[in-house]
Amino acid sequence: MQYYLSTICKFGQSCFLIILAVMLGCSGKANAIDGTVIAEFEWKGKHQITLEEMMQEISELPEYKQNQYAKSKEGLVEYMTLMAESRLILLMAKEQDLDQKGEIKRKVQEYLHELMVEKITDIEVEQKVKPTDDDFRTYYEENKKDYVSPDQVRVTCIAVSDQETATKALAEIHQEGRDITEIAKELSDKGQLEGPGSDPSNPGDTDFFSRESFSQVVKPFVDKAFEMEIGDINEKLVEVEVQGSKYYMIFRKEEFKKERQKPYEEVKDDVAYEAEEKLRADLTKSWLGKLKDQASVKMFGDRIELPKADDAEKVDPAGENTSSEVENVPSNEPAKE
Repeated sequence: MQYYLSTICKFGQSCFLIILAVMLGCSGKANAIDGTVIAEFEWKGKHQITLEEMMQEISELPEYKQNQYAKSKEGLVEYMTLMAESRLILLMAKEQDLDQKGEIKRKVQEYLHELMVEKITDIEVEQKVKPTDDDFRTYYEENKKDYVSPDQVRVTCIAVSDQETATKALAEIHQEGRDITEIAKELSDKGQLEGPGSDPSNPGDTDFFSRESFSQVVKPFVDKAFEMEIGDINEKLVEVEVQGSKYYMIFRKEEFKKERQKPYEEVKDDVAYEAEEKLRADLTKSWLGKLKDQASVKMFGDRIELPKADDAEKVDPAGENTSSEVENVPSNEPAKE
């Protein structure tokens, strides 16, 4: 029950009304479950909560909630307290006939429909989604193109927004022979590195990236990185503009990885997820297709039209014209020359 009441805080009053109405029917009566009594209270009769009842309720919670409450004495005591408080709230609501409110009944009905749809979908689809390892391997073979690692490069990069700083660094590299990694670390310590290679734990290192790793706005940098030879450093600053701000880049190509087909063992977790999703989608489509055929469903999409803009003149409740265009109405006053 605490699972439902905790939902109140998270999702607000509307969710509370639905859950409240569902629970009232079974919570408004005095407790009749046998077992070890761990809490009791008086509210138009004696009500008790048993240890067995509480443990049953906890076992029906999501796993992370079970771990929160069932793993310690403190957690169980906390749940017992929350359970008693929940019962009191529901009994109070029952006393005020909230379960008879039309709005609550409507929301309960909506929630009931959702549960029914969820249950029948579980029966017709979810319980049939049981692919085997052979199914996964077949899916992998049929979709191998989706498991290809593209060409990738790794560079040591200096990217700064100050052109003077970038120009100075470029001169130190090409004219004074300073190492780009050393300069990247200095600029990182000053907080001046931005963009690729700005990770302070490894200044300058971009890690491997493909042509699709960055947006088109940094295409000059990406293209140059792929064109260069291993060990080369661009001789001129590469300038890119991102959201109106200019950045100046210097980089050395460190490594290149050629496109390769990823083996099944490397991607089997991804394959399993995607194969299950496809099977689920196929089963759902097949089931709904048969269901609609059985019911001779007909749909008339051509009869659906978007609402047309109301170009009629607005009329106030008294029937007077409220248009901004005012007609020439004869005046009782004499015309002024």
